[in-house]
Amino acid sequence: MKLTRTLTAALLSMTMLTGATFAATPANTLVIADALDDIITLDPGEVGEVGGIMAAKQIYQTLIAPDVADPTKIYGVLAESWTVSEDGKTFTFKMNPAAKFASGNPVTAHDAEFSLRRVVKMASRSAFLLTQLGLNAENVEERIKATDDATLVFEIGEPYAESFVLYALSSHSGGIVDSKLVMEHEVDGDMGNAWLKQANSAGSGPFVLTTWTPKQSILLTRNENFWQEKPAMERLFFQHVPESAAQRLLLEKGDIDIANKLGADDYTSIAENADIKTLDGSSGVIYYMGLNVRNEALSHPDFVKAMKYLVDYEGIAQTIGQGTIKVHQTLVPEGFLGSLDYNPYSLDIEKAKELIASSGVTTPVKLDTVVWNVPPYTDFAQAAQATMAQAGIDLNLLVVDGQQWLERYRSSDLDIWVGLWGPDYPDPHSNAKAFAVNSDDTPDGSQSLADRFGWDAGDLSPKAMAALRENDNEVRKSMYEEIQVEHTDTSPFLYMFQEVRRVAIRANVQDLELGLTLSDDRYWKAHKD
Repeated sequence: MKLTRTLTAALLSMTMLTGATFAATPANTLVIADALDDIITLDPGEVGEVGGIMAAKQIYQTLIAPDVADPTKIYGVLAESWTVSEDGKTFTFKMNPAAKFASGNPVTAHDAEFSLRRVVKMASRSAFLLTQLGLNAENVEERIKATDDATLVFEIGEPYAESFVLYALSSHSGGIVDSKLVMEHEVDGDMGNAWLKQANSAGSGPFVLTTWTPKQSILLTRNENFWQEKPAMERLFFQHVPESAAQRLLLEKGDIDIANKLGADDYTSIAENADIKTLDGSSGVIYYMGLNVRNEALSHPDFVKAMKYLVDYEGIAQTIGQGTIKVHQTLVPEGFLGSLDYNPYSLDIEKAKELIASSGVTTPVKLDTVVWNVPPYTDFAQAAQATMAQAGIDLNLLVVDGQQWLERYRSSDLDIWVGLWGPDYPDPHSNAKAFAVNSDDTPDGSQSLADRFGWDAGDLSPKAMAALRENDNEVRKSMYEEIQVEHTDTSPFLYMFQEVRRVAIRANVQDLELGLTLSDDRYWKAHKD
């Protein structure tokens, strides 16, 4: 413990921009700069923030996972094989007998049973990833059963597309915990939640949690009992550095190995630096503005449509984005089943004014707009503020830290939210469920973003649920294409951009694998020359 605290203190001092210069980060440690102030918990049963998922993915493993190179392929991790019943409702998983937890305990079907039931019973904000399959606290013990140490039977409420079910189980909520270790720390029936919210972990993944200082840093240490190929790095150190320019300076000095949040200007600055390289990858992240229709002005469809003509999409992509974003105005990300090239909106001040006039809303209108205090959110918001002002719409920018940003969004305490959506798994329903399905149409009644922003999606909600039940991929694809056109034109979601994934790293860092979805990078394969 003394060594760990010493290392943590040393690494913290490296990233405080005090002017000290370091030749390199420790050879056995990968130092990653990112924005971490949104993290509330690292318990896989409830984690939901960007930084938290990123760390949890290094600690916990799932039954199965999608292939990064080809997401249509799914491979076994803690499960070595699985079968699906003829009616499509029962999935039977055979556990990998080689798998074991960091504690040395074997990973059994009973651990999987406990972990998946635990997510449902805790009813956290991430539980919808499983409850959307027809699970609830009353039926979960019947529908998730370990028949022996090697066999897990998982029954869903009704037949859905098989790939969707598997993708849902591959999400961060499907992380399997060491049931024996967790239950040793149970307090008042919390299934170990309080213990896992502190600097503790109980996974089978390549790293274990050593230290977590909220809004500052996370230290992960190599799992010496890891049952697969051990990571080359002994430690991962995630440091909260929200400013892109600060990340770039640290990367240039060699004080960090990976900069996850560089802005476009910073990429231009490092372009000729032989000590730094960039990695490009796929990203399902979509940047959007959520408009709360409970606001009187935003309850008028023509006023909402006017706002869609008051963003200079191409100008922002070219000047602010500079290759890190592309214009994208639909709910399904490019690269997913059913993605559509439909971008009907561009900056048109006069068209917007006509729509505002037809809406009956009297301008000027002031709208409280909550923005995370890190790029690119601040840049997007300021650009939109300038163009919307030309039509009498005043975006009152409330720039806050990550936790406040999420709290205001989750409580619907705002008029507009400038944010992002990263799919939890590489299936279009991850986004359709969020943006187009109301709670009345879901098996578990879970709230969606449509509900959160006060919008009744009408017939789009049952249409999206019908697409979920379709197993013919071509038919399913056409269903999502139809949904997207109507959704883009009628919803209170102002889609702007899809991220073009780019990460800057020191030239000596090799084999970092960028993931498919939000915070799914695989750091355990990375090493230094």
